Amino acid sequence: MDRSSNTVSAIYGYTVCLIAVLLFVAASVGLIDGVFRTVNPGFEGSHHRMSMPWSRAHGFQGTLPSVAQTGSAPGSVAQRRNTFRGAMIVRARLNAVRGLVVSLVLLIISIVLFRGHWRWLNAPRAGLTAIQAGKSD
Repeated sequence: MDRSSNTVSAIYGYTVCLIAVLLFVAASVGLIDGVFRTVNPGFEGSHHRMSMPWSRAHGFQGTLPSVAQTGSAPGSVAQRRNTFRGAMIVRARLNAVRGLVVSLVLLIISIVLFRGHWRWLNAPRAGLTAIQAGKSD
């Protein structure tokens, strides 16, 4: 009975260590990705949306309407485009920083899990040392 409980606890310990290593690898990839997205927030995910002309979203079909149709001056289309683009960059940077923080937390959790279970697995067992001491006498 004692041997089977040692086997079950060893399987549990090594399984948690394996999961911690996989979590560490995934969090490392997320950390590197987060660093790149923080440095250049408008490049990867929302680049195609930011390069799209502002007028397509309103159905202008390549020609700008007159001031009477839109109720605004012609220069404001460029201002709205720049404002939209700036908002998208700010949102992308916020999402990148949030992903970076999540990756850091997952890295810390994986390191703590692995370290604790690895030490627990490699700690000398009180029952084993007593048995070995009894056999050597």
